[in-house]
Amino acid sequence: MSDTIREVVKKKYAKAITGKKGCCGGAGSGSSCCDTSLSKATQMITGNLYSETDVQGLSTDMIATSFGCGNPTALADLYPGEIVLDLGSGAGLDVLLSAKRVGPYGKAYGLDMTDEMLEEARQNQQKSGISNVEFLKGHIEDIPLPNNSVDVIISNCVINLSSDKDMVLKECFRVLKPGGRFAVSDIVLKKALPSKLQQDLTAWAGCIAGALSDVEYQGKLTTAGFENVEVQVTRVYEFADSDSELFAQLAKDELAQLEGAVVSSFIRARKPKVTVLNGVDFYIREATVNDSPKVNQLLVSAGLPIDGVEANINHFLVAVSKDTELLAVIGMERSGSYGLLRSLAVTPGSRKQGIAAELVTTALGKARSSGVQEIYLLTETAERFLQRFGFVRIVRSQIPDSLIGASALNSACPECSTCMKLELI
Repeated sequence: MSDTIREVVKKKYAKAITGKKGCCGGAGSGSSCCDTSLSKATQMITGNLYSETDVQGLSTDMIATSFGCGNPTALADLYPGEIVLDLGSGAGLDVLLSAKRVGPYGKAYGLDMTDEMLEEARQNQQKSGISNVEFLKGHIEDIPLPNNSVDVIISNCVINLSSDKDMVLKECFRVLKPGGRFAVSDIVLKKALPSKLQQDLTAWAGCIAGALSDVEYQGKLTTAGFENVEVQVTRVYEFADSDSELFAQLAKDELAQLEGAVVSSFIRARKPKVTVLNGVDFYIREATVNDSPKVNQLLVSAGLPIDGVEANINHFLVAVSKDTELLAVIGMERSGSYGLLRSLAVTPGSRKQGIAAELVTTALGKARSSGVQEIYLLTETAERFLQRFGFVRIVRSQIPDSLIGASALNSACPECSTCMKLELI
């Protein structure tokens, strides 16, 4: 179905831009969800997104064919000299606005799969006289840019059109520089759509059927490696009075189900920053289930138990090189306000570089901010190292039963292990 969705979306875009008019028929009110059968339903989504100040000096024709559900250039922080990438750049409005904000020493890329859109965008660039712009042909699931090459990714109501959003977000993570920002406008669902609508290709092209829920969006960004994920609702749409052909198939109760379900949102996230220690560049991020095989492999090679790793992987942190190689790991098990630090391991080639200390510091900071008040651990070899962070030696019986009783380490770690404790309050 993915190829079919892509072709339907591509044809809708081509038809929309060839007609030289936005779905909503006015400056600044076009739509990537463009089709005559969708115009009334999408008018509330696409209208009044740009102020006169935003678009001053740009062609009114371009503004009329601006296809989106938000204004990411107004919401994203852009600074002189930065490199910006717009996914699904359409006629180029957001690219040109971004290029103006990053200035002559910065650059704005626009990526689109539709020849008609790219032709229109390049004509608009020529008319504008803005030179620090480049439009690329390609798919957002396979971005034609190198690793770690972009400061900010923006997008305007496009990611919802992809049938493989996991790959889109993985690619975004790849091309962003460490510390780079993801700042897109997109349609988000606050509750489930009627099943008829979920399978409707026209509703896919209309930016509705393919939209993720806010929870799904956050989860996929986290899985891709992003941190500081935030979904901010910017508009809530009501469709009860819509007479669009898109909703003709829905019964009254199904149409009522749409109320409050569809919103425009601004989605922010950040790729973790790189730390440079003794010539080693790396960043620390939360682990995901995709990291489990490599984490287990590292722990086994370090002679550490892997019991309970899968169940607690979301409380683990990994240190990763700029080339996404796993360098080190540290884990945490939780029971209320208690935490059990575990599974600190560094690859042989990355030892004595300060990575372990950075991992412990980051893990303690995250634990403190999430409400952990006391952290315990069991170790056979790292007592002196952990004393640097304030851990003190205790007897095993002092570890709370609710924590150690539920931990796989209770049986995996020998009785001769040193027990330690750190109070975070």
